[in-house]
Amino acid sequence: MKHIHYFIIALSAIFLFSCKDSDKFLQSITGSPYEVLVVVEKNTWNSPSGEAVKNLLQADMPSLPQKEPYFSLSNCAPEKFSSLYKPTRNILFLEIDAKKYTKGSVSFSANKWARTQALVRITAPDETTLNELLEQKGEEIINFLVKAELDRQKLHLTKHPNKKIMAMIQEQFGISITVPHFINQYKQGENMLWLSTGSNVEARQDIFIYTYPYTSTSMLTAETLLQKRDSVNKHFIPGHVKGSYVSTEYKYDSPIFKEIWVEDKYCAQLSGLWKTKGGSSMGGPFISHTRIDQVKQRVVTVEVFVYAPGNNKRNYIRQLEAVLYTVKLPVVLDDMVVTAEK
Repeated sequence: MKHIHYFIIALSAIFLFSCKDSDKFLQSITGSPYEVLVVVEKNTWNSPSGEAVKNLLQADMPSLPQKEPYFSLSNCAPEKFSSLYKPTRNILFLEIDAKKYTKGSVSFSANKWARTQALVRITAPDETTLNELLEQKGEEIINFLVKAELDRQKLHLTKHPNKKIMAMIQEQFGISITVPHFINQYKQGENMLWLSTGSNVEARQDIFIYTYPYTSTSMLTAETLLQKRDSVNKHFIPGHVKGSYVSTEYKYDSPIFKEIWVEDKYCAQLSGLWKTKGGSSMGGPFISHTRIDQVKQRVVTVEVFVYAPGNNKRNYIRQLEAVLYTVKLPVVLDDMVVTAEK
């Protein structure tokens, strides 16, 4: 009887451990970043319902110089959804069946068959209900899948950081940021730091950090932030031709301003296109996060941008966008300043 008692205790401990760390035993995800597998009946995929889902997931991603979709798609029928497909990084299940469903539904889950996996399930009784559902939940679906990719990239960044550059940022600005190992060139200035992969690559990827004193919330409007961006870039980031400099593109695509929350703090996000003025012909996408450092009463802007002529740019700029979400500013706890490093 005593042995049975010990066995039950041991079994319970194993069960608790398995529940807590079950994702450790899952396999790694498969597929490329920003790919989505849609599991759906062939007839539905080729119907207006399938087209509606395609139009949602393959809508043009904003703030890119050429048309590129949010996601690349593949599909398979439910009966062919085998162990080969189950570890796919992003999976969307779509089912239209009037006999099984009386109303539409969208649900989200993660890590069912692989680590860091993202799953979306959409069900509806008919096409009309599906269209209404996509209208209501479309942005949420896109945001869920994009966030999953950004979270994966953040995790990858922690495994391959450039610690030397990160220490330099900590020393100069007192902030923490995870910099990819391939960002290894820099130009330093007062309250400014420009990081880059350099030009000898297929796509140049850059990070630009700058700070300035904070005086009022009016400094966080789209107009003021863009004026500051153009002023700072003109001063510090030149183009290839002497006298040229980096500026914001307003004519062909207006920058997008969003109010978001990072580390539970307000963040002003700008995304758009940059170009060079003054004789050089260069350009590409950029994204910036601007936050207030309450400890030092300053504005902190971290911007990422990409130059990849002749190449798609979605994955390059998304890769750097994840860097923005790693930024940690100093905080005050019980009248004690805690630096980002600690």
